[in-house]
Formats: sequence, structure tokens, C-alpha cells
Amino acid sequence: MKRVLLLTLCAALLLLALPVSLAEEDVEMVPVLAQVPAGWENPHLWAWSDDGANAFEAWPGEAMQPLGESGWYYAYAPGFVQNAIVSANDAAVQTEGVAIEAGKAVWIAIADDLSCTVSYEAQTDETIPEYVETFTVHAYVPLAWETVNLWAWSAPDGTNAFAAWPGEAMGGGEDGWFTAEAPTWVNSIIISGNEGAAQTEDISIEAQEVWVTVYNDLTFEISYENPEQADVPDITIHAQVPADWAEPCCWAWSAPDGTNAFAAWPGEPMAEEDGWYTVQAPGWINSVIINGNAGSVQTADLSVESGVDVWVVVTDAENASVTYEAP
Repeated sequence: MKRVLLLTLCAALLLLALPVSLAEEDVEMVPVLAQVPAGWENPHLWAWSDDGANAFEAWPGEAMQPLGESGWYYAYAPGFVQNAIVSANDAAVQTEGVAIEAGKAVWIAIADDLSCTVSYEAQTDETIPEYVETFTVHAYVPLAWETVNLWAWSAPDGTNAFAAWPGEAMGGGEDGWFTAEAPTWVNSIIISGNEGAAQTEDISIEAQEVWVTVYNDLTFEISYENPEQADVPDITIHAQVPADWAEPCCWAWSAPDGTNAFAAWPGEPMAEEDGWYTVQAPGWINSVIINGNAGSVQTADLSVESGVDVWVVVTDAENASVTYEAP
């Protein structure tokens, strides 16, 4: 999505579909700190560059950690970011987009009216912890679990990732999956529920994004691919576009998690065939944008059914129809 004109909630949702550019080992990571209003819980950082490269894979972004007792929260972002949104309460509250200087530690003080004051000088004497590279652990757990936690450590030396059992609270759960981050040096985890009263056995893992399905009897399965996406066959997206839309492309993703099907905007080029432009896309997508002229013209976000071929007739940038059979 390229319409980043109003940096409000709508803009934040649009940004979910922008190309993702995750931090790599050779990318400098810089701290972004926020002081949030009373009542803001579990703040998250969303950040991106002026050319639309997102720092994080999916909205609302990176969970921010409390900086001691200072009242500030921090998260690390790639040094290329030039814009930030801070949200909280499962993204029910958020700032507008805040312009920041690339490559610098930044302090964002958020007032009750959501106005923001930006500073590049330290606002507290608390020391910011050094950046630690992490990976995401996803867990699907029994419905009877009211809380979900991740415990992680390195074996056989026994170094723990978190200070005390039951470990890191796992967030989310709206789609059935809870998530938390673990440092890349761990190789063992436990998923527990109800403040540690129920738990899996020790689970040996590789230090990469992992999905753990926990059953009622506490047995489990692990996967390094999203189980809901791994076996879904591709679909074909067909489009007819205005005559002045040159070299049409398709941008596609899954909502609300924001997982993109293609690496970079404007997406996958569409090939012309029998009066239609076509492209293959993963069957798990449920949202598309058809665009042309190198992404300078585009449809609005179009919701589509997952797992079925789709036909899109674009009249102009404001009008497009979606069907599941050729018109």
C-alpha cells in the first residue's frame, strides 16, 4: 500500500501492506524510546522509511520493553527508519506517524492528546540494554488456558532467557496464535498456561521463527512454516485495468496479520493473456491491490476470499469489482 498520506489509524493499517525490510545482521539497530500516557498498556513500535520499507513484519510491530523504573519504554529498529507510530492496548490507541532522523536514538514523549515531542538527547539516566537479536515463537494452546507464557533457555548450559518462571507473557491470540520473542541463542523452550500451572515438556528447537501447537493432553507439534499457510495451493488473480495503466502489478497480503505475499512494492508483475492480466499468488492471501505505472496508480484495498481464483475489473482508481468467476 502506498497511500501514506494521513498518518492515522487508517494509514497505519495501509502501512501493513508495504514492502517489508527486516533487520539483517549488517543493518545498524537503533533504540526508539517512548513515554506513553496513563492507561496505555503493552506499547508497540511500528516504523518505516520514507520509501516505504517496513522495519517489522506485521502490525502493530515490535513490543516495547519498560526501561527500568523510568516510565519510558524502548524497542530497537533498523537505522534506516524515518517514521514511527507507537500504539498500545492491542493497537486500540496510537499516535499519528512521527518523523524521526534515521540512524539516531530517539525519545518520543506522548501527551494525553496524542501530540508527540521528539528528542535526540537522553531523557533519563537509565541505561538502555544492548540490542539482542530475536526470533518469534508462535503458540496455539488449549482454550482452557487463560494466560500463555514462553520459557526459553540454552541447553546444555542452562542459561535462561527470562528472569523468572513462567517467563515471557505471550501476546495476541485473536487468531488463535499467541506470540513472543526469544533471543537467537536459545535452543529450548516450554509453553505454559494459567501462570505455569499447565506446561509442555521441554521442546528442542532451532533458533528461527517457529510455530508450536499444544494439545489438551500437553503433547505438541512444531513447524518452521505457518501451519495455516504451508499446504494452501496457489491461486490465480486476473485483472482488467484502464488503458493508461502501464505494466500492471499485484500486491497481496493476509489481513489482519499483515503477512505480505511479495517482497517489495508494487508487487508481482502481471502477464497479459486473452484480454486479462494474470499472476499467481499464495492461496492464503485475503487482500489485494491492483496497481499500474510503477505503483503510482492503484485500487483501494480489495478483500477477497482465500483459496479461490479471483477476477478484478478495475474501472478507475476508485472503482473495482471482484468476482470468483470470469465475468
